[in-house]
Amino acid sequence: MSLRAGTVRIDDVGRTMRAAALSPFRPQTYLNLLYLLLAFPLGVIYFVFLVTGFSLGFSLLILLIGAPILLLVLAISHVFAAFERATTRHLLSVEIDSPGYPFLEGEDELDGVRVLVFGLETYAAVCYLFLKFVIGIVSFVLVTTMLTTSVVLLLTPLYYDQPNVQVGLVNRGEPIHLTPSLQLPWNELLVGIEFAVTIAEWEATTLPGALAVSAVGVVVLIASLALLNAFAWLNGQFSRVFLGTASRDALEYVRQRTAD
Repeated sequence: MSLRAGTVRIDDVGRTMRAAALSPFRPQTYLNLLYLLLAFPLGVIYFVFLVTGFSLGFSLLILLIGAPILLLVLAISHVFAAFERATTRHLLSVEIDSPGYPFLEGEDELDGVRVLVFGLETYAAVCYLFLKFVIGIVSFVLVTTMLTTSVVLLLTPLYYDQPNVQVGLVNRGEPIHLTPSLQLPWNELLVGIEFAVTIAEWEATTLPGALAVSAVGVVVLIASLALLNAFAWLNGQFSRVFLGTASRDALEYVRQRTAD
């Protein structure tokens, strides 16, 4: 039984590694990258819109004009949420149920306003739009850092011999010395293992050395794309929870359990 479980785990690891290695050849990878790159400008737009709208609405409440502004901000938040659901479906291929526009399904206008102001979907959408700003920053940093590093390493043979260009491990001072050690008590003795590692300077000054760095770049690129795919998947699940019907269903389940 344990062998079977161990075999399943090994198979899962193998499938994961194969999927990671094939990341550069999957069209979904580049749709994921597009989604992550769009997250930053969209997050900025949502953040500016919400901060400006809520600030203006609350400051003008005393003049009564603030209430319509706040209602408009909440209604437009639903529109932005619908756009996010569409991009999640088409770019990330994540199935996400739409709660629709419940404030338009009320029996009358007053009921629609009540649903808009107090509905769970409204505040789930507003929270998501605020968090999209943070997600956008993280996405932009991850994509630009990982892909830039990968491309720079990959293209090393094209510029390694240029003047004032140094590629490799370049120490500006003394070499780095590391002395990892392990000590284990055994009866009344203390058994220890210690060895020294010196990180010296190495620079790619020949074509074979540059090709070796480029090979490292290929590995870094594959690993980066796999990690970005995983991050995009997490974004899709986050969108599904906040913008789909999952949060509403969970709340209804909690209410039923409490009532019982």
